[in-house]
Amino acid sequence: MDISAHIAAGLKQLGNPGVVTEDCFSKLLEAGVSVITDSQKLPNLTQLCNFKGDAIKESYAALLSVLIEAARHDIYPDALSIILLQDYNFGAQRNDKLIGIYRQYKTRLQAALSHIGTHPPHIIDASWTLDYCIKASNLEQVGDFLYLIQFHTESCQGCGSGTSVSRFKFLCTQEELQDLVWKLRDAVRHVERIANTCDLSQRCYTNLAK
Repeated sequence: MDISAHIAAGLKQLGNPGVVTEDCFSKLLEAGVSVITDSQKLPNLTQLCNFKGDAIKESYAALLSVLIEAARHDIYPDALSIILLQDYNFGAQRNDKLIGIYRQYKTRLQAALSHIGTHPPHIIDASWTLDYCIKASNLEQVGDFLYLIQFHTESCQGCGSGTSVSRFKFLCTQEELQDLVWKLRDAVRHVERIANTCDLSQRCYTNLAK
């Protein structure tokens, strides 16, 4: 996880019962998950914990950051538990509570994050038809095959708005189609390499957790 020094300091405060009481910790945890997954308004921290000062604000910001970063990197709960215990001095009870919430809401956290930001459309289906060009307007005779390609793409419409499917078409020659196929295959291999690298990283986290 990419945690700044400021957020790291906030996490240590969050794990310190002398700074954040157990009751306040539970309320911050519940409020944090609701803000991310249900798009709730940011709570009034002073009223929530009946405590004034920047320590609560810093702790709450750190809590949101660790939940978001862990979900974004798809970190296993056991691996996150080790990080909190070893690097941020969380006690067993407080650690178990945070990890339990993360385990329960991890999928919803990732779903909420998927609706944040700009996401290019991704291809979900394709169809094609074959045509034959006998003559063009600027040539007397062409005699070449043309392929009419249609891509079906899906785009995210924002949190709670679902997705939309659109279609676009283009014509290409046989050589252009072959070039497109090779580029798509290269893209698939590149994605598979990235996926394998991420899987290896997760296995390392899992081994550390055992």
